[in-house]
Amino acid sequence: MDRDRKKVFWMQQKKKNLSGRPATDGGGVAIDIFQKLVAAARSPDRTMAALSQWIIDHQGQVASLSISSLAEKTEVSETTVFRFCKLLGLNGYKDLRLALAESRGLALGAQLAEATATARSGKEDPLAAVVRRVIEVNSEQLLKTMSLVSLPALDEAIATLLAADHIHLVGFGSSAPVAFDAYQRFLCLGLTASAHSDPHVLAAITANARPGAVFFGITCSGRTRDLIEAFETAGSRGIKRIVITSDENAPATKVADTVLISAVRRSPVAREVIATRISQLAIVEMICVALALNHPEAKDIVRDTSLLEREIAKKRLPDRPAAPRKTR
Repeated sequence: MDRDRKKVFWMQQKKKNLSGRPATDGGGVAIDIFQKLVAAARSPDRTMAALSQWIIDHQGQVASLSISSLAEKTEVSETTVFRFCKLLGLNGYKDLRLALAESRGLALGAQLAEATATARSGKEDPLAAVVRRVIEVNSEQLLKTMSLVSLPALDEAIATLLAADHIHLVGFGSSAPVAFDAYQRFLCLGLTASAHSDPHVLAAITANARPGAVFFGITCSGRTRDLIEAFETAGSRGIKRIVITSDENAPATKVADTVLISAVRRSPVAREVIATRISQLAIVEMICVALALNHPEAKDIVRDTSLLEREIAKKRLPDRPAAPRKTR
């Protein structure tokens, strides 16, 4: 059974990349090689997954390794390395090294800037280094998100949401806050929406969803069982499904009508950290701005938003006048 699953996974990859050109997201935008490596590291093929994870963990070394050296270090054959490169949509190992170098360009630029700043000001304060690094990582995520988002998929998602009678936002774990943020933003736009992060509540919602509803899922891994099962049930009833995920080959993408790819953080192990959520939030922001601009009642939305701001202002305490200074 495992062998059949591996075969299906890599056949799907091969069909996507028979042209030998860098893989695209359907809108003509080249997918970041790091996203491909993360997807391969999660695949059911243990050999390819281990090879991909080793490359992720040792990105800096790969550029200086020959194909035979990489094969020796990862304990696979050169043929396996070559096949791995082809399945990533590359012509060969040379293209893999070039793609990694290009993908790491922004990080290398940041390192050069860091070295220059340190040389000018002497040893950098540890806290200042933390502040700078956090900003660099999040800036990199936003730039990667801009290159990963498919415009046709984004346009399709906007049209689907505008036509929806009710939008069910779904997110678990670290993706739950993003789902609730989107829920609040949709409410401000006058859209009927709800957010769900409880599996049992989601099961009840899915069982009673009406035609015209839309399920909008947010999942970094794309492998959250409860979300996938809800999407499968909704799809069987003809309900539209949208998903934001960092893995274009994840199971969630197979049960969604529209897929939007978010960026993952470049680190030894790709974790669901705040930098990943920033990419998800950026996509939500793109959708909300586009919804406001394309809504048939855009003028009313602007007016209603102003009314909403005034109502929210009533919930805040008024500024207290400054106490007079005591004089001697």
